[in-house]
Amino acid sequence: MTPVALRKSSFLVEIMINCSTKKLKIQEENKMGTYKTLLTAVLLAAVLTGSVYAQKNSIKDVTPNKHALENLVAGIHSDNTGVKRSAIYFAGKYRIAETEEALIAQLKEENDPSTRILIALVLYEMGSEEGLLEVKDLSMKDKDAKVRRMAAQIYNEYLVNDSNTTAFVTE
Repeated sequence: MTPVALRKSSFLVEIMINCSTKKLKIQEENKMGTYKTLLTAVLLAAVLTGSVYAQKNSIKDVTPNKHALENLVAGIHSDNTGVKRSAIYFAGKYRIAETEEALIAQLKEENDPSTRILIALVLYEMGSEEGLLEVKDLSMKDKDAKVRRMAAQIYNEYLVNDSNTTAFVTE
């Protein structure tokens, strides 16, 4: 083999090695992307399933304070938006069953669209059947398009996770 032919064959071998190495790197990156996507899907399913099957709590399970429920309900009906939203969030986070009626009443009279959506999410998290009927009503009759859309999605998620029902709400 001549020196020129030797250099050319050496160069071709080097190119083939580089291409093989790049293919392996791309395949490894694709596998990692697939694993990340799969892990994300599994974690999301676990979180959603966990929230659907979580049980409601009594305020007594959260605190021994005898005025806690009164204060929480007062917070849900507060004129201060920050206090109201915090109380609603707390009721949903700890799934305080005794706040269900107060949340439904506030949903019916609430003017702020973001707070109506928050209440709908809390009623979903609590698994309140009566509350979710109000969310269904909200999805069809609310004056705000975003609230209707979000309420419809929340109610449909409830229907998907409740094996006894099959109907879906559309805008």
